[in-house]
Amino acid sequence: MGANPQNSDPDRVRHIHPAVWPQWPFDEPPKVNEQSEPIYNIQADTNLRIPMLDGVRLAADVYRPRAAGQKFPALLAISPYTKDLQITDVPIGQNEAGITEFWVPRGYVHIVVDSRGTNDSEGKFDNRGPIEQQDFIELIDWAASQPWCNGSVGMVGCSYFSLVMLLAAIHQPGPLKAIFPYDAWTDKYRHLYYPGGIPQTGYMWMWFSAMSNLHFASGRAKDLSGLQEMMREGLGFEYPFDGEHHWTVSPQPHIDKINIPTYFGSDWSFYWDHLPGVFAGWEGVSDIPKRMLVGPKPHPWRPFAAYHREALRWYDHWLKGMDTGVMDGPPIQLYIQGEDRWRGETEWPPARAEWKKLFLGGASGGLEGSLSENGGATGERTYVNDPMNREWRYGNPRLVYRTEPMSSQMELTGPLSMHLVARSSVEDTDWIVTLLDESPGGETRILTRGCLRASHRELDEEKTRLGRPWHPHTRSVPLKPHQEEVFEIEIVPTSNLFQPGHRVRLEISSCASAVDRVAYLDTLPIKAENTVIEGGTGSYLLASVIPR
Repeated sequence: MGANPQNSDPDRVRHIHPAVWPQWPFDEPPKVNEQSEPIYNIQADTNLRIPMLDGVRLAADVYRPRAAGQKFPALLAISPYTKDLQITDVPIGQNEAGITEFWVPRGYVHIVVDSRGTNDSEGKFDNRGPIEQQDFIELIDWAASQPWCNGSVGMVGCSYFSLVMLLAAIHQPGPLKAIFPYDAWTDKYRHLYYPGGIPQTGYMWMWFSAMSNLHFASGRAKDLSGLQEMMREGLGFEYPFDGEHHWTVSPQPHIDKINIPTYFGSDWSFYWDHLPGVFAGWEGVSDIPKRMLVGPKPHPWRPFAAYHREALRWYDHWLKGMDTGVMDGPPIQLYIQGEDRWRGETEWPPARAEWKKLFLGGASGGLEGSLSENGGATGERTYVNDPMNREWRYGNPRLVYRTEPMSSQMELTGPLSMHLVARSSVEDTDWIVTLLDESPGGETRILTRGCLRASHRELDEEKTRLGRPWHPHTRSVPLKPHQEEVFEIEIVPTSNLFQPGHRVRLEISSCASAVDRVAYLDTLPIKAENTVIEGGTGSYLLASVIPR
């Protein structure tokens, strides 16, 4: 496919050879000893109604190779995103079931199903709950029993489709032989709805709006109550603390039950949603055949067609028994930003990483300071978070800390955290920490983010790891105004090579910005005077540095 996204052609996404970059998690295509070739025409059996054991019928489209009497592996794609959308070129975020024109000619059956209570499927939407999870199991069994299936089932698609994969695999249905979950958060509370305990309401509005457009106006779904309950729960903050409600629909609490080969994947720009699930999933599964890739943002982004070639290697190996070489080499492939190259790793986090503390400091006064390995004398820097100020909607004021320009390359790859020593004039405030790469000309590129609601600062010491503080988020503990506290803030892992002349830039604020992904956070609209303690006994960024 090549390594240049500008070579992509959006008019050739739905194609036997999708013009989407990347297709491989490597700088050059790997050697493939055997692979399924595109030799079949497509037969479509649309608008089927698949009965569940409780009598509800789910709407499905089945696309299979036109080959009488032959049997093939089935790839299931299940979501509330309207099966009719998944065969179109519409470039919206919900067109994520994968490219039928890629899979079916290569000898796979592509089954696209509407979740119960959405589009043409009967019943009440359960939003990945126990009833919907039972549907996953029954659909897998149904697919495996069809005369055109060889009894082996995999799953395709990204985002919601990938969450379905993980939730299904936890139940260990026999015909499900392997999965390729690309873009799947694993912890609903921490990764999506309440990162750091802060409601990610902007995301909810975006997603709920998409769901409304797909279902409320069409008149096709007969029972909208499940969708309405989902929106009321999210926008009404009905479950602001972690607990059973979130665990039931999250793969993470049960992810060690997955017993089939699993290939995790995402891109570095998805730090605000799916990316944390890749690392949590990788570390949480048991001793199974597994792979992991984290790359650049695919281009074009939708319809979802990224890494189909790599997924083909995966499924050819596990569903067809072919010698594809997919298990050769390091099990982890990371795209090193700033260098724009892929690199293999044998473990996560990288064991050879050196932990470094970059202390916040600099001359007193103003909103800008320095980042350095030399802590220096204790100081402090104060800003006023004022929701009545127009600049508040643009994430201001914010404190900005920079290293000196790099004299040589420096690579950060792995977990990160912020040890923030601070005080506030109010009982609760929000901390947003953003890490950027700043060029010699002052241009910036956001790498990742961490956040924490101050009243959620309690730590679970047993689950906390170096660079990965763990907050239980089970209650709110108000601050004592003007009393100094320590806030351990997890920053979503990243990988970036800072080139000579570039700087590590760290920003700290207490409000969301309307012009980047931090906008999704619903920060507290409370006026607060917040003070960050600097110097050797104060705040620092804990970073994972790879020796070069």
